[in-house]
Amino acid sequence: MRVHVLHTNDVHSQVENYLRLGARLRALREDLRRAGEAVLTFDIGDLMDRVRPETEATLGRVNAALMAALGYDGWVFGNNEGLTIPVSEWDDLVRLSGTTVFGTNLRTRSGRPFASMADFRVFELEGVRIGVFGVTPNYEVAYRALAVRPLPPLRMAREMACRLRAEGCQLVLALSHLGLPEDHRMAAEVPEIDVILGGHTHHFLPGVEWEGRTAIFQAGKHALAFGHTVIELDVAARRVTDVRAETVPVPLDGPPDAAMAQVYEAWLPRISASLSQPIAHLTTPLPVSLEEESLFANVLVEALMDAYPADIGIMMAGALGASLLAGDVTLRDVLGACSTPTRPLLLTLTGRDLVAILEKSLQPAYYRRQGIGFGFRGGWIGRLALAGARVEVEAGCNADEPRIRQVWIRGEPVQLHAAYRVVTCEYLWLSPVYREFKAGRDVEVKAPLVREVLLSRLRDARLLERARDRRYICVNPCEGREGPA
Repeated sequence: MRVHVLHTNDVHSQVENYLRLGARLRALREDLRRAGEAVLTFDIGDLMDRVRPETEATLGRVNAALMAALGYDGWVFGNNEGLTIPVSEWDDLVRLSGTTVFGTNLRTRSGRPFASMADFRVFELEGVRIGVFGVTPNYEVAYRALAVRPLPPLRMAREMACRLRAEGCQLVLALSHLGLPEDHRMAAEVPEIDVILGGHTHHFLPGVEWEGRTAIFQAGKHALAFGHTVIELDVAARRVTDVRAETVPVPLDGPPDAAMAQVYEAWLPRISASLSQPIAHLTTPLPVSLEEESLFANVLVEALMDAYPADIGIMMAGALGASLLAGDVTLRDVLGACSTPTRPLLLTLTGRDLVAILEKSLQPAYYRRQGIGFGFRGGWIGRLALAGARVEVEAGCNADEPRIRQVWIRGEPVQLHAAYRVVTCEYLWLSPVYREFKAGRDVEVKAPLVREVLLSRLRDARLLERARDRRYICVNPCEGREGPA
């Protein structure tokens, strides 16, 4: 027997590409079924991304509705569904998707499975039992803020694979949003799995990779392609005899899927109304700069400090992709200016770590660095904006790079061995750019997105005025004068 698995992953709300992918996938699936072939269709996570206005306005509902229009046999949440969509919305996403959503390693705070999700599903095709489950990354600290308890994915994969074998499944298929390295680890540790179809690391694999007798495949990102995996089974011997896979490219000038396009258009009035809702009225613009201290970046970090009081606030200006103009500001404007789905984070660092971070942040090699992954969604990382702190920067007479003369936190000179509570964001903690953040203790991730904190405080005139105070002061020792850093 031969089973065809068509699979998508890491679409990240690339709606136009997704509609074209839908047309190509549907045509292939219909051709296979007309030829009498068995076909299953799955999505392996990060279907949605709140950088996209339609997703932000509907909290992913439009993405789930598009999925239902194309037709899937299963979906496993990626980190974008699990960590950026409020848990209160999950049931609605499952309902709208019209498919089985695997929550194999996701539990409520009390340890119970989510009622709308399944740990596994057994498909019976031509008398063959095919067991499927799906696992997602164990971002324990972030999920804790959402009242979700993620279980170790490899442990749950082992439990599910053994259970499915015990229930007579001839084929065990894992849908993994763990990334390619972890997929190889899973295959090595859980040989009961026949095939792992993956996502998360956005690999465009040319074909199957093998780990022992387990086949591994992943099909890129952004709906530029989808996967077509063909599994050959010896039914009498109850084993997989061969696995072949390819990425099917999606023509970027191809037609959209008619059913998906109809659903998308039906959602547009609701989306437009949500994005047009007024947020605030600005009497002056809020400009942003990635290379020097800027008002909008100061507003963002002051908003974080206001929401989560700490000794010092630190935020990268690169979280802002545009300035805000004077006048009425809508949700669409704020999403365009601050598209990152990163969340606020509190941690404790020493004064020495903070000074090291701030020293690095003055160097072009750091603030001009491209931000990649971890929910960044921008270009350069940009200068670090501060709240609750003031930095004297000594330019020097002939120095190529500035250096810090003194840092004040809460009006007092920083003590290198003292501990300071810092409010920042997940990106700065997770990414490898400023490694000192990794030394942070007592880490807490907060539930709202950084953008939602900003939205809630744009009307605060006192906060906007406070943000005008400069945090970086340039001192030229040769001339004995101060100026903006």
